Amino acid sequence: MEFGEEFELLESLFVELNPLVGIGVLLEIHRHGDRYVLLEIAPATGNRLLRFSSKDRELVYAAFAHELGVLSSEAERG
Repeated sequence: MEFGEEFELLESLFVELNPLVGIGVLLEIHRHGDRYVLLEIAPATGNRLLRFSSKDRELVYAAFAHELGVLSSEAERG
């Protein structure tokens, strides 16, 4: 990211995968200049699990919805 480039957090959602041990994933959508970025982070370790970037806002939100669906399915199977 260059100095002076626009940065904005658009969405942030924590998905709890196992409430008994506090395991979960943080999904975020950021806008960096003219690009949209989807990040999936494991808060317990700080590891970045996914980074997807595109100029197409709808594509990034579709990926966000897909990841949310996958994570929700995993949490239900738990």
